[in-house]
Amino acid sequence: MRGRGPAPISLLEQDAAIPLDRVPYFRSDLRRIAITAAAMFAVLIIGSFFIR
Repeated sequence: MRGRGPAPISLLEQDAAIPLDRVPYFRSDLRRIAITAAAMFAVLIIGSFFIR
């Protein structure tokens, strides 16, 4: 078969998860997303009072 490349080779006994302590800015980005989501939710609640 042409154009398929080599068959995939599975890795033996390795954890596929990425350790979060080695990912830079993960916790700070997650905190920013949570703060933004809370602020948008608050804007929705406050806006619903003005529409009524």
